[in-house]
Amino acid sequence: MDMHEQPTEPWRRADPGQNVNMPGPPPAFATSVPGTGGATPTPKRLSRRALFSGLAGAGAAVAIGGVALAEWQHTQQTGAGSQSTAGSGANAQIGHLLRRAGFGVTLNDLATYTPLGFQGAVDRLLNYQQVSDQPLEQQLTAANLNLAKPQSQQQWWLLRMAGTQRPLLEKMTLFWHGVLTSSFQKVGGPNAYMRMIVQNKFLRDHAFDTFDNLLLGITSDPAMLFYLDLTKSRKNAPNENFARELMELFTLGLGHYTQQDVFEGAAALTGWHVRPGAQPARYSPADHTTRELVFLGQKGNLDYKDVVRILASHPATPWFICRKLFTFFAYENPSNADLQPLVDTYVKSNHSMQAVMKTLLLSPQFSSPKAYRARMKSPTEFLVGSYRALDAKTSGVELPALLSQLGQTLLAPPNVAGWPGDKVSSLWLNGGTWMTRLNYINTLIGGGRYRGTVYKPLDFQSIVDTRHIDTPEKFVDHFSAFLLDGTLDNERKGQLVDYFNTPDPRSRKGHITLSGGKSYPVSKVRGTLYLLLAAPEYQLN
Repeated sequence: MDMHEQPTEPWRRADPGQNVNMPGPPPAFATSVPGTGGATPTPKRLSRRALFSGLAGAGAAVAIGGVALAEWQHTQQTGAGSQSTAGSGANAQIGHLLRRAGFGVTLNDLATYTPLGFQGAVDRLLNYQQVSDQPLEQQLTAANLNLAKPQSQQQWWLLRMAGTQRPLLEKMTLFWHGVLTSSFQKVGGPNAYMRMIVQNKFLRDHAFDTFDNLLLGITSDPAMLFYLDLTKSRKNAPNENFARELMELFTLGLGHYTQQDVFEGAAALTGWHVRPGAQPARYSPADHTTRELVFLGQKGNLDYKDVVRILASHPATPWFICRKLFTFFAYENPSNADLQPLVDTYVKSNHSMQAVMKTLLLSPQFSSPKAYRARMKSPTEFLVGSYRALDAKTSGVELPALLSQLGQTLLAPPNVAGWPGDKVSSLWLNGGTWMTRLNYINTLIGGGRYRGTVYKPLDFQSIVDTRHIDTPEKFVDHFSAFLLDGTLDNERKGQLVDYFNTPDPRSRKGHITLSGGKSYPVSKVRGTLYLLLAAPEYQLN
């Protein structure tokens, strides 16, 4: 069975004329063939499978992207190249940056960031305080969400990611949430759900702080204290859970500490507790051990500040955390040579994560063909990016459940190790989540309903009129410019144009008139955009 003929439930089409068993556009037909003397032959199907075969292939997507980046680098060095080549390469460079350091690209993003050049764009992303996010804050305040409920918390954060003018700040918050993990499922019960918002705001406020301050804050964070049982730790009965994960998963990695270090570290961390509900954590010196400790070779009456100081300064720590950063933002399995500049920056900057991120984003590796479209979009990246790109306007109440269907539940990583897909991005995709992606694309374009939320069909006529799109070729160029960085080769672009031009005698949805005066079935217009969004390049980050 063609993958576009799978059932779309639980999605329900708003338009009763749409076949609910067809998440993609209806099949295309040609009603005439040049040279037939005007005869009308048997309708010829333009197979979507054939189109997808032409559009598919993650390896091909990476290769095409690599060419685009290579062209950009060449024109930067020599000033050579045609206007179209340079434009395509520049789009690839900025598009790559905004996907990795944010949640995708819109036309407004291209207009804002492209004139800055790559380094200027990086500076704007890192120096986010200079960019106002007041409209978003007003929107979120007006939404009046009950942030004591997990679903509303997720809705609040997804709307923030979709609407922010500070994309890297939100992306870093997401990164830290996947590293310094906690979950509302173990946070102290319904009366303590606000602890997750407290933690989320802490990670945002300190996203580019020193690693020391991040570790200090997360050690005293109420959600973390409960999640990893540090609140249960007592002077005479230290709980080892947080001490172990602090070393294994947050700072050093396996092989750099012993069980004795876990035991001594747990004793040094005693004293922190949380009360019932969502109150701040408190430190009780009376419940902190008074015996002399030896932790990772350092001796003394150590407390939590000493533990963080020792760990943040340990030689293994910059390699550990820089590897996580590099993998999340660039590509998997970096070499020691890839990581060395980040490690050097960590040490020289006194552990500043902003300095490390600047080194990473400006590194040759980040902008290399190897990094371009090298990772599968996470469910959050896909959902937020698509929502932004097509300017969806909903309350967002449907987004948390949809994100879970896509394979990721915010504020509830599967375990303390975070999401496996952050480490190996191919794990984000399977048959079920792929179909959910396709169905969501279809609903964004054609309209539909999900859990009571109505998506209006995309207003193609308004887009065509505003952008003065006069040919099918210009239509494909318009959307591929910000969805696919304008990297479609001529053959694959031709396939999409042919699909756009193929008549659809079964269409009952009306027509879209391009600014050149010619009209086309809405089904073909929608279908062309659907195929662009379903292309492997769009699924790759």
